[in-house]
Amino acid sequence: MEFFIPGEPERRPSGAVACVRRSAAMREAERDIMIHAMVAVQMDGAARLDCGAVLRGAADLLRIPEHSLQVSKLRSATFLVRFEAQAQRNAALGREVLMVGRTRLHLMPWTRQFGASACRLFYRVRVCIEGVPPHAEQMEVVSQLFDRRTFVECVNHEKVSEDERACFCIWVRTGDPDAIPRDGTLQLEEPLEFAEDVLWGFGDPAALGGQDGPALLLDYKVFLHVDRVLDYSSPPTSSYQCYESAVSGIPDDEPEVDWPVQHLFEWRLGVPDGYPVQRRVPMQERLGERRRDRSPPGGGEEAEAIS
Repeated sequence: MEFFIPGEPERRPSGAVACVRRSAAMREAERDIMIHAMVAVQMDGAARLDCGAVLRGAADLLRIPEHSLQVSKLRSATFLVRFEAQAQRNAALGREVLMVGRTRLHLMPWTRQFGASACRLFYRVRVCIEGVPPHAEQMEVVSQLFDRRTFVECVNHEKVSEDERACFCIWVRTGDPDAIPRDGTLQLEEPLEFAEDVLWGFGDPAALGGQDGPALLLDYKVFLHVDRVLDYSSPPTSSYQCYESAVSGIPDDEPEVDWPVQHLFEWRLGVPDGYPVQRRVPMQERLGERRRDRSPPGGGEEAEAIS
């Protein structure tokens, strides 16, 4: 029998991708870093600097106490220097170059684009999720149901039909609408104090949950109904690219096409997308065709004979 250790590097995947929406907390953190921090890049290899050396050198050269500085490494030979006061950061940034011993550090402002590359998600999808318990109707909860190249953009409160009102409706951004599952299981952690009600008859609840044991989860079956897809993958027509094309002297025979392209889908509550919907048979059809009353009218011959 092969012996393995859970979490060994050789057993773990690589190349993970996580798409995350820009939140209010992220915007606030970005603003705070921009006004209090800067990036310091080592310009030569005379010495290998660590965070402590950069902190001491910066504090000594700028004549500020060390406790008013924080230095962390972004990557090899690149540091994020954070100041207690914005005025200190601005004064340091004005120097452009910081000498630490015999090594020069180039100083520049920090922005969220530092160390990043750009990509695009071409699809915006409205998804109506059926089966989410009311207390879990939160973006952070349902985001776990989607592919790694998808993030939940916002909650959609505009619900027209009863089926929509029975669902938790959201807008998502994705690079692949085909990766949106049709159904799934939403697993929510159950507090230990309620474990006895859930695990009655399955052993000692204290031994089955909590920090010193396995986590207890409640499973909720959900259906993910794709209601519409906005497709930005094809470029807009010339009417969107240049509003002066009509007066350019070149006739424009290209028909105007709505952009983005919008795809609408029909779905039914309780039925996974793509499955045939069984038509509800009217009561008259279930009872069969009503037979004609072939009895003679009230004044017929049989009536006269009985009388």
